[in-house]
Amino acid sequence: MLLLLFSMSCSAQPKVELSELRFNEDASAMIKDVPDIHQGQLFDRTDMVSYGVSKNTMFYFKDYLPLHVELLSYKGQLTGYAFRMRTFGDQQKVESYFKAKYKMIPAEVKSKLVTSTKYADDKILVEFDAISKESFEKGMFGYVNVRRPDFAAEYERLMQR
Repeated sequence: MLLLLFSMSCSAQPKVELSELRFNEDASAMIKDVPDIHQGQLFDRTDMVSYGVSKNTMFYFKDYLPLHVELLSYKGQLTGYAFRMRTFGDQQKVESYFKAKYKMIPAEVKSKLVTSTKYADDKILVEFDAISKESFEKGMFGYVNVRRPDFAAEYERLMQR
């Protein structure tokens, strides 16, 4: 029995803490051996890639494990991530972290049901969409999108075309 537990722990995937990413990590190394990953080029550009991690078991945000995570790569480096929050409690935990770490300010209104906030500096762009507890009960979800500013600027430029 002890041998079985030891072998299970040795083959376990490493835990990646999203909040500690520096956005200079090698994207190919980050996704190596990740099961259930789907890769897609953005805007038909080979240097802009989105990796969808379904059935996520290794990318955590503090103690929250999103079911699905989108990882973004630009010029071979990890440049961002995004995920949904499934419950109001999960949303509060994630939102508390961002409010404590960054000076989140109101963002463009997307819907009367969504409270959007953002933070930007020369290293990070955070966009956080929060919803009410009642909206979660109706099947909606909160969403966070964290990116490196150069990637975000190029993405927005391409969206304008």
